[in-house]
Amino acid sequence: MKQVYVAAVSPHSGDNDRKSLRCVRRLYDVTMSENNPISATIVKVAVPGSDVTYALDDAENAFISGLVHVHARTGIVSTRASLDRERLDAISFGVVATETGSGSRSVTCRVHVTVADVNDNAPVFEFPSPDNNTIVLTTGRRYDGNPVARLRARDDDYGTNARVRYSIEAGTPFTVDSATGLVSVVGDLDSLVAQKANIRVVATDSGNPAMSTTGVLNLVVKQSDLESPHRDQTSRRRAVDRKTESESNFWIIMAIGAVIVVAAVIITAIVAILVFTDKRRRTQKRDVPESTPLPVVSGAANTKHTETLLGANGDLRKTSASVPANNIQKLPQVNNKLRTFSLTLLVFIASYNFRALYMYISIAAVAIKN
Repeated sequence: MKQVYVAAVSPHSGDNDRKSLRCVRRLYDVTMSENNPISATIVKVAVPGSDVTYALDDAENAFISGLVHVHARTGIVSTRASLDRERLDAISFGVVATETGSGSRSVTCRVHVTVADVNDNAPVFEFPSPDNNTIVLTTGRRYDGNPVARLRARDDDYGTNARVRYSIEAGTPFTVDSATGLVSVVGDLDSLVAQKANIRVVATDSGNPAMSTTGVLNLVVKQSDLESPHRDQTSRRRAVDRKTESESNFWIIMAIGAVIVVAAVIITAIVAILVFTDKRRRTQKRDVPESTPLPVVSGAANTKHTETLLGANGDLRKTSASVPANNIQKLPQVNNKLRTFSLTLLVFIASYNFRALYMYISIAAVAIKN
């Protein structure tokens, strides 16, 4: 027996398919950059027909209707606001195309908008941050290039714009991996001027143009426990040495002061004796009559003088005196030198410094020489 297959077909099915509305594209998938100007065109929806109007399918959705607008006659979809990818990276909505006239046929076309990123955000440091920016290292420890900290920064942009590179200021005993942010010690920590240091670090994104942010890493260098006893002993030893040196200097100064005082007393006594002798000589000279001065013979070592003087009872007495001529001539000069010498000594005692002592010795040597 021969089998026959029969397919039932609606007599008007072809006409219905031919007359139904269709979207030129079932899905309009477009990309639009963020920070766009208002009323910028997103896409144009097209539906073949003699008289078709367009409207937003999600008109009741306040969020969608606040972002996009559909032109009723042209089907052009435009923006009502500037898009921000950091707040909204994509939106989807429908556009309804309706044919006016008999039957009022309609079709909904789907639109998906991807918001493209623009490099409009600089990196933000998570470490170091104002509340967390300190690393503590210990002197004398060998770090051998091992990481001691890790810089972290986020960038709210997308893709390449969010890729962050790190750097650290030159002249410090540190290096940083530009990709991972790992900070390592490559120098001597003792080279740091102080036990606390602020080190500048920079995070830079890979956008075009690039944007960067500067942070401050607070470094604290502490003394190791092994070095503490040694340094304490050294400090104590230095303190004892300073104390001993101070005591030695004290006794040296006291000895010098005592010598100066004794010398001052001796010089003062000599000056007093010389002054008393000079006054006595002047008194005796006044007692001698002016008509009988003592002649001085130049060049003689000793000159003998003979004069007739009145005695105590009024009788005439003949007396003779032997006076060195050179001593008589040099006596005023010696007195002047001794006065200068004593004045210098007093200045030295008042100022109590070694320059005055040097002057004192120099003047004394000149006085003795002459």
